[in-house]
Amino acid sequence: MRKIQNLVQISLNEYLNPGDLAIDATIHHGDITRFLASRIGDTGKLLAFSEKKDEIDDVAASLFLSGLNDRVDLINKDFSNIINYLEPTQPIGAAMFQVDSKMDLTAVQNAAKAILMFLKTDGLLCLLSDDAQLLNTSKAYFAKLPANSYSVSYYEDLLTTESALVIQRH
Repeated sequence: MRKIQNLVQISLNEYLNPGDLAIDATIHHGDITRFLASRIGDTGKLLAFSEKKDEIDDVAASLFLSGLNDRVDLINKDFSNIINYLEPTQPIGAAMFQVDSKMDLTAVQNAAKAILMFLKTDGLLCLLSDDAQLLNTSKAYFAKLPANSYSVSYYEDLLTTESALVIQRH
C-alpha cells in the first residue's frame, strides 16, 4: 500500500500536530505506528492496537530503537476495544486502519463510527486497504455524513487496487 499510504501521510503531515492523540487501530508491521509517533511529538500520545502479541513485541522493539516508545501505548487488544480508551476531553487528531480481507468489516466500520465522535476539528480518520472492494460498504456509509460537518474523500490506485478512505471533521 505504499503509494496510497504515502498520499494519506501527506495529508496527515498537514493536520496532525505535536501534542495530538493519534490511533493506529491495526499496527501490523508498525510502519504507520512509527509514522504517527514521529508526528505527535514528545507531548502527544499514540494508542496502537493489535491482538497479536508478536506484532506488539516487534513494534515495541522498533519504537525503542527509534526513541519513540514513550509516546506510544501498545495495547494487546483488537481495534474493537478502541472506544474503551477514549476520553471526551482528549480529541483525536488522527486515526488509521489498515483493512484486509481477514478482518470483520462490520467491526471496522463500527470502530470507525465511534472514532468520528472524538475527532478534533480538522482531525482525520483514514482507512487503507490493498483491496478496493473491501472499503465499499464503509464508503457508502461515510458518503452519507453531513457535508457541513465532514469531508469524505476516496482514493484508488487503478493499477494495484490499493485504496484509501479519508474522513475529515470540520
